[in-house]
Amino acid sequence: MRHCLAAFFIICIAGPGLAEEQGITLDDTAISLGFTAPFPQEDYTPPPRYRFGGAAVEPRFRLSVSADEERRAAYASAGFDASFGEVRIGRPSSILDVGPLPGGAPGVPQTLRALADEAALNETLGAGVRVAARTGPVSFGTSFHSIEQSGASVLGFAGRYDLNTVPALDNIAVYGGAESDGDEDRFRLGTEMTRGIATAGVDVLRSNEDEGRTLSQVYLGLAVTPNVSLGLSGLRDTLVASDTTDTRFGLGASIATQGGAFIRGGVDGVTSDDPAFGLSVGFEF
Repeated sequence: MRHCLAAFFIICIAGPGLAEEQGITLDDTAISLGFTAPFPQEDYTPPPRYRFGGAAVEPRFRLSVSADEERRAAYASAGFDASFGEVRIGRPSSILDVGPLPGGAPGVPQTLRALADEAALNETLGAGVRVAARTGPVSFGTSFHSIEQSGASVLGFAGRYDLNTVPALDNIAVYGGAESDGDEDRFRLGTEMTRGIATAGVDVLRSNEDEGRTLSQVYLGLAVTPNVSLGLSGLRDTLVASDTTDTRFGLGASIATQGGAFIRGGVDGVTSDDPAFGLSVGFEF
């Protein structure tokens, strides 16, 4: 694992065309590592933009590596950003992980991963594609991944609608997403509201795994400065098979610099016997 991470750092430093999709994430001893290059330099020149059919596009290459105890996952995708959205081909993250859906409380680790992320950690995630677009207040996207060593695949959809017409709020969004591998289905549905420095959200995540699992979550984010945000979440996790319910509280923080560097970290399950700690460090350019 140490040699793997060392090789990844060398690739990121030596390859000025790489772009970052993830930072470093620790979730129940899980580490996710990803960097964006080029790093800031005095003579830095923005990447070229090309025009196809009147639309300017910007080529991108993204790479990330993650580990969960003895499991490791890697993502690599090539594609482009354009005025309508983005296209990624190769081994991109799920649309439920990177896409139109809100990220939740700043710095608080996710309790339920996307199916594509679980397959990557199990080293069974194959090639795929992710497409995300935006038109006016509507954001939407889809992702598709093959599963190696089987004929299965993971298909995901996500959408978001932003309302800017509520006088008492700066913005209110409703969103939803679904993902399936043909055996297990996962859904997320919720709403997020923003006013001033505060962002609050309420959502429900459901899975049909082990007869059913439902996560009901509320979260709050505070942008105390333009570069510093704090996060607080409360989550109720219900398992149908065992008829048990677990209540978890999360705390987190996110710090970003004007140069593009960021650090995010927190804990999910502050009062739990098995808290999940998270840490994310990286660069965005």
